[in-house]
Amino acid sequence: MRTSPLVLLTLLAACSSGGQSDTASTPAPAAPTGVAGACPVSAGTTVLATEFNSAGERAAITLDAGCLYYAETDVGGITLQLRPRLSGTQMPYIGSLMSRGVTGGATWEIRATATGEYQIWVTGAPSGRSVKVTVTGRGPIKAKS
Repeated sequence: MRTSPLVLLTLLAACSSGGQSDTASTPAPAAPTGVAGACPVSAGTTVLATEFNSAGERAAITLDAGCLYYAETDVGGITLQLRPRLSGTQMPYIGSLMSRGVTGGATWEIRATATGEYQIWVTGAPSGRSVKVTVTGRGPIKAKS
């Protein structure tokens, strides 16, 4: 028995659609990470408040994709460092916003584009000086227009 090509194409089209009708509901797409509206952290939420008392001391922090954070220190002239706890985790953007001199503190902006756990620490603090670090959520990263 020989089947015409038109019948084969019709049969193939019916099989590839899985027999579902056009009225079947499709799941809503998940909000993409790294864009406005995808941040689960409310503005003003303190994510980390710690004090580093010795050089090399580190703390653990979880950053959520699509969120903007501010990290503030009570000592200026230092550098804020972040490192993913797991290899393959994308590094967030970290930029210095302002510094109030050597003793006045500093503020950094952190833009997380991937959710992950990180180690956070400071370098360059004066010897014997403890450094307080507070990381606060500022809401979703604003989409560029």
